[in-house]
Amino acid sequence: ENEAPTTFLREDGSGAGSGSVRERFEGMIRRVQGEICAALEEADGSGKRFVEDVWSRPGGGGGISRVLQDGNVFEKAGVNVSVVYGVMPPDAYRAAKGAAKNGAADGHKAGPVPFFAAGISSVRACFLVH
Repeated sequence: ENEAPTTFLREDGSGAGSGSVRERFEGMIRRVQGEICAALEEADGSGKRFVEDVWSRPGGGGGISRVLQDGNVFEKAGVNVSVVYGVMPPDAYRAAKGAAKNGAADGHKAGPVPFFAAGISSVRACFLVH
């Protein structure tokens, strides 16, 4: 099991450090992940804990997946955080902008377009009582 880094952001000007919006948002969703997991563990009442899996994205960023299984209430519950960034491939940029295949909508080719995406997701499957 890998230990989660303090941040998934790089220190090279990609948005990390000095209280940037990206850094604050990452901190918020990681804090919320912990709060949701604690509340679900309490609601489940089984004493089981979420198992954490830390992953990294080679192009930049990573995430933390947490899963609780076979509890009293929850058959399976997952709370996941992702923080990813990099450079959007030109084809993806053109598709997103609705531009022609040979260039951007204004006739210029798309250059490197950086992207950043961060979010939290949660899925729960409860045992069905018959």
